[in-house]
Amino acid sequence: MEHKELVAIVAKAWASLDAKIIAPFLSKDFEYESFWVFETMKGKNNYTDYLTGKFQAIEKSGNVVAVKTLFQDRINQDVVVLGQGDSGAALQIWTEDGLITKMWMRPIGLLLG
Repeated sequence: MEHKELVAIVAKAWASLDAKIIAPFLSKDFEYESFWVFETMKGKNNYTDYLTGKFQAIEKSGNVVAVKTLFQDRINQDVVVLGQGDSGAALQIWTEDGLITKMWMRPIGLLLG
């Protein structure tokens, strides 16, 4: 599966608030990092459990998450942009062999490189 297709799957999971959509596309050595958290989360199952809980909390709060994909020229790839109220974040995605190996949640304007 191509990078752009995997980005679309992540966007679909966030739009549906359904972690099961992403799970089959995560590598077993998957890593998740967040600009707002100091430790890297390691493992497909750990991330899937975390995301399920996060999605349940969002549903319970009644807040809507605006989801779109955006091509960022500086990194030459698509990212998933998430908006909730006045805040926004981007999920930058790394892929290898048709699977998602890493995601980094960061402020929209903050880029690596």
